[in-house]
Amino acid sequence: MSESEPLKDIFDRYLSQIPNERTRHTYRWALESFTRYLDGSGTDALTMANLRGFYNWLNNQEYSWHTVETYVATVRHLLKWMDAEDLLPDGFRLTKALNMLSIIRGNHAGTKYRHRRPDPDLPQLVSYYDDLPLPEGEQGQVGRMTLLRNRALVHTLYASGGRISEVLAMTRDMVMDGRLDEAHVIGKGGYTHVIFLTPEAMRAIRAYCKERGEDGSKWLFVSHGRGKGKQLGRGTGWRVVKDAAEALDLHKSTSPHSFRHFRATQLLNEGMPLESVQAYLGHQDIATTRKIYAHTRTAVLKDQLATFGRSHTEAIEDAKRQGA
Repeated sequence: MSESEPLKDIFDRYLSQIPNERTRHTYRWALESFTRYLDGSGTDALTMANLRGFYNWLNNQEYSWHTVETYVATVRHLLKWMDAEDLLPDGFRLTKALNMLSIIRGNHAGTKYRHRRPDPDLPQLVSYYDDLPLPEGEQGQVGRMTLLRNRALVHTLYASGGRISEVLAMTRDMVMDGRLDEAHVIGKGGYTHVIFLTPEAMRAIRAYCKERGEDGSKWLFVSHGRGKGKQLGRGTGWRVVKDAAEALDLHKSTSPHSFRHFRATQLLNEGMPLESVQAYLGHQDIATTRKIYAHTRTAVLKDQLATFGRSHTEAIEDAKRQGA
């Protein structure tokens, strides 16, 4: 590897050759995390120690087990690409590095799934876009359309608990420009499930579609700047959420997926049966829902304990009555 070429430039080159946009987006987030770790370590070197340190750093962050696995897999793929391009540092042993990552991963294989708790102030993100004033006049048309789209997007994410890929794949016909309160989408694994919309989400979608008129695009969420009329990309969808989260000083882990965790936890704590939450999220196996969310039903448990639980003095009196 050239001593004058920073790792960040190598990361950019690596990402540029990945043809699939969704994969490229995921890998970009992984490498941004790797860069943050290196910045915090005060180094820009690809070493065995930094690879091990990055894995440990990920496990100490508020990342889910799946995210940690994905980010480490990205680094493994990066190392193989760098080896093929003769970009690895002198003396760096690829096989040893890959074996080390596999061993570390194996040591953590039995780690319990860690539920990433969403910021409790997440609903403020929806109000943030609702409260922004709409630009007026022809010169503000692009900004006006963008804001109406962003409002409709965050309302849909909150209402549906849908994955960002599912929400961005929706078409105007699916919801009849906001007149239908549900849409059938293809979810993870190619399975079809229903996305539900609240009255607030429907109003936001109607306002957005009314302003757009008949613009020739079938997609519900589209670009209004570069690539006007094209389906909104995942990166832009993430940016809509991230920009508001930063403005509101929400937790740095806040993302479109946070809406999914927030709504599922909220519904369970309000008493919705686990089977219903499974259907809401589109999980094919209820074991998935149980693994991630069953332990979050603290509000329901507290309410049930208050209703059915007996104090020690009440238990003593109960025993006396039964013995009488």
